[in-house]
Parts: sequence; C-alpha cells; structure tokens
Amino acid sequence: MKKNKPLLVEISKYLGREYRGFHTPGHQQGCGMAGSFRDLLGKNVLAMDLTEVPGLDNLKNPQGCLKESQDLAAQVFGACQTFYLVNGSTIGLQAALLAANKTGQKILLPRHAHLSVVNGLALSGGVPVLAPISIDPEWGIPLGTKAEEMISLLGENPDIGAVLITQPAYHGIGVDSFSLIKGIQEYSVTVIADEAHGAHLYFQTKVPLSAQQAKADLVIQSAHKTLGALTQSSMLHVNSDKWRRPVRRALDILQTTSPSYLLLASLDSVQDDMAKNGGRALDKTWELAGILKKKIRDIPGYRLFGDELAKPWIQDPARLAISAAELGLTGWELADILRREYSLGVELSDYYYILILVTLGHNRQDISRLSGALLDISKYEKRAPLRPLNFTLELYRDEPKFALTPRQVLENGSEEVPLDQALGRIAFEPLTVYPPGTPFIWPGQVLEKKHLTYLEWAVKQHFAVHGISKKGSLNLVHEN
Repeated sequence: MKKNKPLLVEISKYLGREYRGFHTPGHQQGCGMAGSFRDLLGKNVLAMDLTEVPGLDNLKNPQGCLKESQDLAAQVFGACQTFYLVNGSTIGLQAALLAANKTGQKILLPRHAHLSVVNGLALSGGVPVLAPISIDPEWGIPLGTKAEEMISLLGENPDIGAVLITQPAYHGIGVDSFSLIKGIQEYSVTVIADEAHGAHLYFQTKVPLSAQQAKADLVIQSAHKTLGALTQSSMLHVNSDKWRRPVRRALDILQTTSPSYLLLASLDSVQDDMAKNGGRALDKTWELAGILKKKIRDIPGYRLFGDELAKPWIQDPARLAISAAELGLTGWELADILRREYSLGVELSDYYYILILVTLGHNRQDISRLSGALLDISKYEKRAPLRPLNFTLELYRDEPKFALTPRQVLENGSEEVPLDQALGRIAFEPLTVYPPGTPFIWPGQVLEKKHLTYLEWAVKQHFAVHGISKKGSLNLVHEN
C-alpha cells in the first residue's frame, strides 16, 4: 500500500519503538536541552515557527534581541564576535572560505576535510594543497594530520594564504590545538577551524583539542552535535577583528533570508545554558563515558579504540569506537543487533567497529541499557574472530596530482564514464571508500592506475563506495 505521508509514517514508527540514541543531535530528544527551552517548545512548538516580525530582530542585520544573544554567545565562547548559523556548519565553513580564501589563492587543508569544504572552494575559487592523513591500519579510523606535517607543508609552499584544520575530526581525534595553531600562525596565515564535532570542548581544560580555546581566526561549531541545540543550529566564532566584516558579507550572500526562529531560539538557549552549566554538564558527560568504558572493558570480546591511541593523537573521551571483532561481529552487524533487538542507535557502523557518542542528554540508565545489551550480545554471539583489512593506506598520504581547481571542475561539467575507461581522466566529485570513510580522490585530481585498482578491490569487498554508480560508472569531468 502506498504511503501518502512516508516521512511522517517512518518518524511515527521510530518514536513508537522508544529508541535511545548514542548519536547526534546531542540533546537526545530533548533530554540535554535547557529546561526552560524544552518547556517552551512543549507548549508552543508550532506557534514559535515565526518570521522576522516586529521585536524579533533580523538575522541579516541584527540590532535587537538577536544581536544581544549573539553578543552573549561571543562572551560565553570567548570570541570577538559570534554569528548564528541556521544552515548548519556547512554554511559557516563556506562563508569562512569565501571571506578568507580568494580566487587562485592556495589553502592548506587535510585530506579528510568535510565535503562542504570542497564545495566552499568551488565558491571561493581557492586552490587546495592537501596534507596527508594517518589512518589506523587495523581499525581503519582516520586519525588526521600531524602538526609537524602541516607546518612542513607551509614551509614548502610560501604562497599559501590560509589553513583549514579539522579539529577534532568525526571520530573525536585530533592533535594538541594550541601547538598546531601557534605553529601555523607563525607563518602569518589565516587559520580556519572546522570544529563541528567539538563545540563542547571549550568548557574543559583536560584535553587540549579545542580550536576555540586556542584562538584560531575563524572557528565553526555545530551546536546541535554535542550541545543542546536543534539540528542545523551552528555558530561561527570570529577571533580576529579583521574578519568581522568579510564574514558578515559572506554570510549575507550564503545564508537564508528566512531563518527558523526555532533554530535561533535553540542557539539562544545554548549560550545561556553553557554560561551557567557548561563545565558541570561536560564533567557529567565525561564521567558517564568513563563509566561506560569501564563496563565495556569488563565484557569479554570487546575492545575500545582509545585504549590503544598513541601520541600525538588525542581523543574526545565522549566518543567511543567499540569493536566486537573478537566475537566475530562486524560493526555493521553489531549496530543492526543493537537497533533491532535493543532499540539502541549508534552514530556510525563500519567493518571493524561502531562509533557512539555520550552527550549532555544521557544519564546512568542509558549507560546501563547499552552496556547490558553489549553484555547480552557477548554471551550468544561467538564466531571466528574477524581479520583486520589490508587498506591501501599510501593513497591517503600521496601528494595528489590536480589538473583543475574545484571551481574549474564545476565549470566544466561532468559525464559518466565506465571504470575501465577512467584511467587518466579527471574526477568531478570525491571518491570515498567506507571504511575508512575519507576521500582518496578529490575533485580535479587525475585518476591513476593505483586509484582504479583500489576501487576495484573495494567493490569486490562489497564496501560502500561513494562516487561510483550501481552500474560501475564514475562521474568524471566532461571532456570537450
């Protein structure tokens, strides 16, 4: 039978199962939101879907309550100026690139930068210089770029005008932000920090991962991922006066003229809640994560990735990569069992592990529910242990050969080309194998034999490959 409201039907099913998620958004169905905002939503959620009526200010030119709220947020996060974003961190990253990276200007960034950065470079006209990234050879988890590798590339490319760092990355891993940003700033270049997964890190001093604490020039944070804001609610912090006007201008170009006041209100609630409770809330979250780790270590058949992490890498304590490889379970299978039999959702599942987030919205009961499920699974799921995969890791460290910039790629258009005819052609979009889930080919890069061999191997392994069609074609730059 055809569904007339397919999305509403599926949402109703999800709510009916009473799932508990260990994933974004950080508020976990309202549990981690400021109580005053949650109560207001409960009574007035539809009535609060407003537009820029008198008294509610204008996000494009804030002079009243929105300006006051953004100014308060800047105080809370220690910024010169904070801009609210209602199109997610994607729009913040693209605005930062449009403001600080000019056409033809080189910008240094890690190979595992977010897809929105690729599109941002198409807007700015910038020329990427890709830094190599390290990947754990057993787990297949992208670790990032070492500070000395970033600094070395700056020395080799004196015409680089800006650096974009991903700190921390999706798995919560990074390097010491203070050493990294200080080293980059010694070259007098602009530092843009994609801190989408690290907004909470500003409110602690134990783990030096916060780019906002270390005062990168421009810092973009997803307040919905690890704090209590609604999905799509983000912030762009400006830490240097010279970037106030260019960033405002870029946001005027890119951001919607019809912002959701539900999202804006959630950002206002976050800045107030973090001003009052930020440190305590994060201490509680990390305490819960510590309890969960201890419980998992006591269950035979599981391993935690962070237990084996060596310097210089640092991991957010609230992001846990859990492997059941010793039980013979892939991460995909473990996630499926947790969802089907225990109504528990994870952030990510991969061949070797699942990734979960412990957030401000969790409590001890949630921790017990997940650890109890893992204990149950360990009792009845015992197969031959999984073998680690043989990743072609050198492809993520090679110096890429670019024939076109991201903007030139977009201007040339694309065409579908069979895999066996792709040698020497130019990629139109990123090619990404899961695992490890980071692009090994960027738009504008020339496809070589080693790239196609890797793609063929990944397809035979039945891995998810983003950028290849079901019939085995690639989306490549159109040849005139």
